[in-house]
Amino acid sequence: MSKELDELIETAMYKEIASNAFYSAGMRQTEDRGAIALLAELADEELGHLAKLKKLKEGNWRKTPWVNKRVADLKLNSYISGSDQLEGAGLQDVLISAIKHEQKAVDFYSRMTSLFRNETAKSFCQWLAQQELSHKQKLEKFYDDYFYAEN
Repeated sequence: MSKELDELIETAMYKEIASNAFYSAGMRQTEDRGAIALLAELADEELGHLAKLKKLKEGNWRKTPWVNKRVADLKLNSYISGSDQLEGAGLQDVLISAIKHEQKAVDFYSRMTSLFRNETAKSFCQWLAQQELSHKQKLEKFYDDYFYAEN
């Protein structure tokens, strides 16, 4: 494995651990049952991503095709405002915070793509950005359906 790719996987693993900690901490800061359930789901997803990255680090990256499916960016985060704090947050604030958190991850991996010389590392970065964008899209769709659904 190239040094660049190895460092990228290490960084991605760290980000998954940090995201899990963010969502887990949020669960302890709110009493809203819907928010707690959502945060628990997000925390579990981050652990699943971490497990996949660990397998890649063990050498399975050569067998993994980096299929960069295009994911539509709904850009809901550009139109909603809210705090990044989860202390006492309800479902709406938790969703806003999670959307913004995932957007930061998309931005990070998008910027990282241009820093690598190794084409595999570049492709992996693009794949990671698309994965984070798909998480954000899932949250945005949920937010839109829940808070803007026609009754």
